[in-house]
Amino acid sequence: MDQANQLHPLFSVDRTTKEYQEQKIKRILEAKQDAKWDFPNPREGTAFPEMNFMDFKVIQDKKEIKLATFRYKPTNGQEPKALFLLFHGMNSSVTHGSHIAKALADVGFCVVGFDHRGYGASEGIRGYLESFEIHLQDCRAFVNKVEEMYGKQIKKFIGGLSMGGMSSYNMSLENPHRFAGVVLFAPALKPVQKGFAVKFVKSIVGTLAPKWCFVQQTGKNAHRSLKLAEYQAKDPYSYIHKLSAGSIKTIYTAMEKSYETFGQYNAPFLVIQGGLDKCVDPDLAFDLMEKSPSKDKQIIYYEGMWHDIWHEPEIYEILPQVVDWCLKRV
Repeated sequence: MDQANQLHPLFSVDRTTKEYQEQKIKRILEAKQDAKWDFPNPREGTAFPEMNFMDFKVIQDKKEIKLATFRYKPTNGQEPKALFLLFHGMNSSVTHGSHIAKALADVGFCVVGFDHRGYGASEGIRGYLESFEIHLQDCRAFVNKVEEMYGKQIKKFIGGLSMGGMSSYNMSLENPHRFAGVVLFAPALKPVQKGFAVKFVKSIVGTLAPKWCFVQQTGKNAHRSLKLAEYQAKDPYSYIHKLSAGSIKTIYTAMEKSYETFGQYNAPFLVIQGGLDKCVDPDLAFDLMEKSPSKDKQIIYYEGMWHDIWHEPEIYEILPQVVDWCLKRV
């Protein structure tokens, strides 16, 4: 851990005390969306130039379904200096990271990604996360197909937001030397609260009726900008309907299991986290920095930032740092 990483005061605080946890939760719960945070959509005017650049199909309920793939080649027209595999969050689409892709393509990366089954432009049961193992199987299959297309010699980076961060984390946990670097945007690696409702869904409803959609999304947890929340809700690739019990069970179980592996995580990583995240525990970034034995690890932390980092105002400061971090590891 470099000196800049060690200087953040939260590294010297006992984050396990009841007082600290109560103050943290109080601060997060009191944070409200406000029009004063409204600003232009960071990805406005950007889009992946290529859709379905490869044929990617999987099996769901004994039927073959097609998963949408996306690619952003280097904007200089040259051969890519490295690949960046980008993964989206729950109820989202990799197209929501088109501005991330463009920033990397502008410096010579080829950025590729796909929409998970049931999300974005992909086919499948809408908004249904079957199991985390099936989810990771799709991720592995995509990485393998990309390697078949570009070869194994070219350096590969991997990264994603929220569930996409969890996917990237677990892929690199399995094989820490496969990727030159991992960028974790508010990764879903530790739930912010474990209330009775979540435990009930996980243990009972999620098992007996996994496809039952009964949890209504509010649109008030990911962005502090009211305008951005409305924009995302109108995006055709956003899943804005009720969440299924099975999806909730899968994501929370995967978060808890992932958190238990921090001491085994050896990949080079950059973790980016906001202190007012209502979807994942902000402390996960500091926990990962402290527990991971990786020799190459860095944190970017903004106290006032919410969960959807790709669409928070800090992204304008974060993106150049991400690009620089990746370039130094090509």
